[in-house]
Amino acid sequence: MTKVDDPLDHLPGMPKRPSEVVLPRRIPVWLILTVVLVVFGAAGGLWYFFWPLDAPVSESVKTHYANLERGTTEEGFPRLGSADAPVLIEDFSSYACPHCRDFHEERLDDLLDEIAAGDVQFVLIPITSIGPGAENAAEAAMCAGEQGMFWEMSDVLFNWQERYTLRAFDGRRLEKGAEKLGLDITAFAECMDQQNPVLDRALTTFKQRGLKGTPTLFINGSELANFAQLENLSNLADQLREEGS
Repeated sequence: MTKVDDPLDHLPGMPKRPSEVVLPRRIPVWLILTVVLVVFGAAGGLWYFFWPLDAPVSESVKTHYANLERGTTEEGFPRLGSADAPVLIEDFSSYACPHCRDFHEERLDDLLDEIAAGDVQFVLIPITSIGPGAENAAEAAMCAGEQGMFWEMSDVLFNWQERYTLRAFDGRRLEKGAEKLGLDITAFAECMDQQNPVLDRALTTFKQRGLKGTPTLFINGSELANFAQLENLSNLADQLREEGS
């Protein structure tokens, strides 16, 4: 196409007209959104890594289970008390479950004398599928257990559940708690990075028994109907010993 000269371009004193008007390019909306997301993501990352996290560990935790025998079942579930104790209590529990916390903090202490006397063995079976952060917490408890501190870490985790709710089991908080318990942090971190087969077996057992919620407790294989059945377990232990003699 032949360009036609504008006659006004040749008049003396008149500025030449541009042959084309160049408009500024509009920034694509997707690019703006991408930049905003990157900025917010970076800010969130900085907040996560630099915002201080509390990880309180009471000094009484370290002596709470002193002088009590510890071990594990054949499946690897943590046991408090002698494997020869005639009364076996199994507690299917989640660290993110408020009722589990209530049982642990209000009922377990009532059993410690009977556990120490050799009448009761108490097995905690950690369930990872109930409640936010339950898997992280269960892994932390099991990793602490590899260094002999399962029950101490359990006390800490249930305490944090009430204090911090949804952010209770943040990975950094768990490491700080492990450090305050005196654990080898390198070994703890390596353990946390690995899949724990005991937790898989716990969930499998939970499903095999047809359970739906936590806490669910069993005494010698029979599901507990109410907490009143936890009273006078020493008498039950004596009865079972007589029957077995």
